[in-house]
Amino acid sequence: MQRPIGLRSSSPVQRRTEILAGLTLAAIGIPEVIGYSTIAGMPVLTGILTMVLPLLVYVWFGGSRHLVVGADSATAAIMAAGLVGIAAQGTANYVAIAGLLAGFTAIWLLVARLLDLGFIANFLSQTVLVGFLIGIGVSVAVGQLPHMLGLHLHSSGTLGTLVATVQHVGSISWVTTGVSVGAVTLFLGLRRFKRVPVPLIVLVGSIAVSGATDLTSHGIEVIGPISGSVLHLQLPSVPRGSWSTLITISLSMALVILAQSAATSRAYASRYDEEYEPNRDLLALGLSNLASMASGAYVVNGSPTKTEIVDEAGSRTQWAAVVASGVALLALLVLKKPLEYLPEAILAAVVFTIAVHLIRLGEIRAITRHRQDEAVVAIGTAVAVVVLGVELGILVSVIVALVNHVRRGYDPKNFLMEIDATGAWVAHPFDDEVAIVPGVYLYRFQASLYYANAPKFVEEVWHLATVHHPRCIIVDASAIADIDNSAGLDLGSLAKRLEGAAIPLIFTHVVDEVESQLISYGVLSHKNVEIGDDTRDLLDRYR
Repeated sequence: MQRPIGLRSSSPVQRRTEILAGLTLAAIGIPEVIGYSTIAGMPVLTGILTMVLPLLVYVWFGGSRHLVVGADSATAAIMAAGLVGIAAQGTANYVAIAGLLAGFTAIWLLVARLLDLGFIANFLSQTVLVGFLIGIGVSVAVGQLPHMLGLHLHSSGTLGTLVATVQHVGSISWVTTGVSVGAVTLFLGLRRFKRVPVPLIVLVGSIAVSGATDLTSHGIEVIGPISGSVLHLQLPSVPRGSWSTLITISLSMALVILAQSAATSRAYASRYDEEYEPNRDLLALGLSNLASMASGAYVVNGSPTKTEIVDEAGSRTQWAAVVASGVALLALLVLKKPLEYLPEAILAAVVFTIAVHLIRLGEIRAITRHRQDEAVVAIGTAVAVVVLGVELGILVSVIVALVNHVRRGYDPKNFLMEIDATGAWVAHPFDDEVAIVPGVYLYRFQASLYYANAPKFVEEVWHLATVHHPRCIIVDASAIADIDNSAGLDLGSLAKRLEGAAIPLIFTHVVDEVESQLISYGVLSHKNVEIGDDTRDLLDRYR
């Protein structure tokens, strides 16, 4: 059997780096998924389960060398909100229904794969991906502030957390804050030492110090006892009338998984100039959620923060994920007790630092230098993710990107062509109204013709006809790949008016499909309209 994409091209030296990256991922990711289990209302150990079998399934079937799969805050929050009133959190039936949701979500993802809907990821442009990761970084960083300041807040959403933190700033624990600031300073200061697993060293060291001393007596809180165990699988008892709710929740989570995982995979594939296979990822994510259901866990997703953890640690393959999965399995068996001594402030500082690394403002500046409108899309995406959350933020950002794309097709920048003294083609803005030879205008339309932009084509050509009364108007149709029905009718009307004005209209560089459309719409039935083979030959005719 072919080796999985994520495990290819790993030298012995790189594998040592992958091992350290995997240990770092486990040290940070395990406490993180414990926190996500709390959000989801699940027993804490089920979060660790999401980093065992589901992660290995993605490693084998996935199409990304970098994406790390596991419990995620967005899907955990959607699940917890959706199951209110259906089952009591933490109970065996709640866990069983959560597993059922993972199964339904897997079915949606696999159906999307069968329908080849991975192309949806193509609507996530690089500009959107930059904004998405920045928005994720800001959201995660803000979410860690209460833990870093020793605050106990009950708020939801990034803005709600930020407002609540500011309102309770007088209640912060200065000891906890000092520990957090020291840890963040250490992480950022030693960031340039790529081969040194600083987060792993700090986490292990803090657990050792916490286990040997009583940090809680100094006001430094630790994760504390991890109660419970992995529950045995059982059939869920779903209340009457709740099935439609479960299907709706699972569809929502599948859409979030598709968008977030695709955004993360494409962002890192672009960063390292690698191919990305969205349909392969749909299959892998669907199978990962089936594995999560089978192992007694809950919905898993592609995680931007976990992916950034291994990337910062130097990982370039999925070997780090394999190592982390093994450590997670070991944690289920023997490491439950040591994890109890991990200071919350240290964990929050690690996650905060990871989130800060996702906020790559330099990429926004680079986009701004090239296209200010796309910079607006990137910033808008980041703001949408922060304000609306991941699930709605991605939807809004895709809509904004599509509107920006449609705007370009609706209002293309068209040109009048000229030949300079050397015989080279020169494109002039339409407003320059430059003739290619006296009385002849070569007009280049920069998009396919459809109902929204056809009026601009008609307006500009008719302007040339009525203002300059040319001997001929030549249309360079090399950028016109399609003409819809409305545009075809508009062209026919324009041709009739030009025929009445005795002005020839000649199309050049016409592809076969467009030629067939011009015939079908009756445009070529007008005596003054024809298709020319070579532009320079046409110019010789009118010189």
